[in-house]
Amino acid sequence: MDEPVNLLESELAEALRLRTLRVEFQPQFDLASGRGCGVEALARWVRSTGEIVAPSVFIRVAERAEMIHALGAWVLHSACATASAWCSRAAQPTTLSVNVSALQIDEFFFSAIERTLEQTGFPAKQLELEITESALIANLALSIEHLKAWKQLGVRIAMDDFGTGHSSLSSLSRLPVDRLKLDRSLVQRMTLDRKGAAVVRLVVSLGAELDMEVIAEGLETEEQLQMLRDFGCPQAQGYLLGRPMTAELVQVALGKTWGNRAMPLRARVGGAVRESQRIDRSAASSKRSTMSAHEAAHATIWHRAPMLNP
Repeated sequence: MDEPVNLLESELAEALRLRTLRVEFQPQFDLASGRGCGVEALARWVRSTGEIVAPSVFIRVAERAEMIHALGAWVLHSACATASAWCSRAAQPTTLSVNVSALQIDEFFFSAIERTLEQTGFPAKQLELEITESALIANLALSIEHLKAWKQLGVRIAMDDFGTGHSSLSSLSRLPVDRLKLDRSLVQRMTLDRKGAAVVRLVVSLGAELDMEVIAEGLETEEQLQMLRDFGCPQAQGYLLGRPMTAELVQVALGKTWGNRAMPLRARVGGAVRESQRIDRSAASSKRSTMSAHEAAHATIWHRAPMLNP
């Protein structure tokens, strides 16, 4: 975006004053049962011109213009107020995850959390604050101090974008973190190469060893879903299960097993396996037609389609 910085700053300040930003929610699902288990609150800004401003843009503007505390407090309050109504009616507790900027790791945000919980009545144990791995590690001692204070209010802490920073096992074990969020780049990579898959498998195992939940972000394909389930990843979110949506729509998505998935896993994977086997058999048959009888006999053995679990 080539807009002058000052113009964006003034428009964002006006949007905050008039409360014209909005919050959308992306559903999260338990991968063992397929049931909804939480939502992530995501701030959205549409300018008066109708142009959608990406969060990565307006959050940087807010940080640069020292509006991040006002923006963060508004998102937190709006998300908790909205979720409070439907969470109180839900059969199962729903975790509400809210992103926190690195610049919000201070005593002012403690007051914002406390005030929001009091005013909205949202259960503290269902509120999760997400902070990126790099933000937490940048000043480890300070992060630990503030996170411990926040947790005294009863909230949960998640380390966002895990796997892209440089946290060591020693620093991770010191942080009062309840959940690790696997970065979407790792989820995308795991189906492309063996090392990528190994990293995801290790993070899932690490979470279990440290008594931390693990959730994968950026889930987009059935192949990724199957691999995450095979690795024992407890939870996931992504376009395959549900895009960011309004509060009304996310309630519907959470009420459906596997959310907005177009086709059941077994049906889709099973169909892919059958198609793969058909292609393999056709290719093998074509190849054998050009071989001697002795070669064809050996090809029958060595070109069988691999068996996959649907």
